[in-house]
Amino acid sequence: MILAIQDWIWPIVLGLSLGFLIAFARNKKGKGSILVLEADEFRKNMRRGQLIDIRSEDDYLKEKINGSRNYPKKQVFQNLYLLRTDQPVFIYGDEDKGLVKKVGKKLISKGYYPVYLLKGGLNEWPFPKK
Repeated sequence: MILAIQDWIWPIVLGLSLGFLIAFARNKKGKGSILVLEADEFRKNMRRGQLIDIRSEDDYLKEKINGSRNYPKKQVFQNLYLLRTDQPVFIYGDEDKGLVKKVGKKLISKGYYPVYLLKGGLNEWPFPKK
């Protein structure tokens, strides 16, 4: 009788363990995706998180989205201690090209999510700038 119970317990334990691992991996992957938002959707939600401008300081001083903080390119990673992990991160540059996406992916790998990018960047921002 004991031998019969042991024969079916191990497959159940292994199956449950595998199920938890798969569920955890899916949950982690869902949190780690970058979402590109249109300007109106970006504007509606950006106040609920941290708004980061990754352009050069000179460009930032000329014009910016009100409420944004400037961390030019890789300075974002030197100032990670200033960002909160419990709030979404909204990032924009001049365009939504590769550099903005690289910064977003790197932030996700450091535990900052969700990450939202402004589609078209500041060049396509139809709302007033500061």
